[in-house]
Amino acid sequence: MARTYSTEAVVMGSHKLGDADRVVTLFTAARGKVPTVVKGVRKVTSRFGGRLEPFTHLQAQLHEGRNLHTLTGADTVRTHAVIRDIPSALKAGLAFIDMLNRATPDFERHPRTFNLLVNYLDEMDAARRNAGGDDGGVSTFTRITLAAGLKLLLLAGILPHLADCAVCGSGEGLPRFSAQAGGALCEDCAGESFLVLPGTLETMRLLLELPLSGAAGVSMVEQTSREVWRAIREICRFHLGADLRVEP
Repeated sequence: MARTYSTEAVVMGSHKLGDADRVVTLFTAARGKVPTVVKGVRKVTSRFGGRLEPFTHLQAQLHEGRNLHTLTGADTVRTHAVIRDIPSALKAGLAFIDMLNRATPDFERHPRTFNLLVNYLDEMDAARRNAGGDDGGVSTFTRITLAAGLKLLLLAGILPHLADCAVCGSGEGLPRFSAQAGGALCEDCAGESFLVLPGTLETMRLLLELPLSGAAGVSMVEQTSREVWRAIREICRFHLGADLRVEP
């Protein structure tokens, strides 16, 4: 494979390197998650400027190194600036990026995950334009993020049982959720778990079945939102050893 290549990429985050450089984490269509050196970006004269803000969708030119790739060129596809400008959108967006970062290893190509990320960012933009981002309860940004998080679990192959008991298979009376057992639990089966509202598992199934564009219309109370995220967080902790730091 050529050492220099062009690919679509989304900026996930960055940290300083030396006096003038940064290491930027890109999620790319061609190589998956790629830690990337951007030389001289912290100088006033840098040609990359604001292109490296989180959530920015790029057409990037990269040179392959042993452990880090180097960004040699970048054209902006979409800025997704609205996500950074609205506090509730920023919080939700950072939660999904944190989950994506922890759920995916470096340099493994995941085209469906890349497509999910691009679709997620587009829907977050659309939420602000079309719905104002909040209906007075759980924000639209949070609902889209919960749906994207569940779809990411599906792509990672660690989606829990939601329609029946993960231990005995019963579809009746599922008042608890257990990441260790593999999902929903009935009243009779043992396992480390937490109680969920009657509608939480149904909400999770609905968020999975609908396209991301439909997540904004899914009604939920704040406790349901917290329980869905707790289920996602505990599945990631149990299966990936990843402690998600940011809540949507």
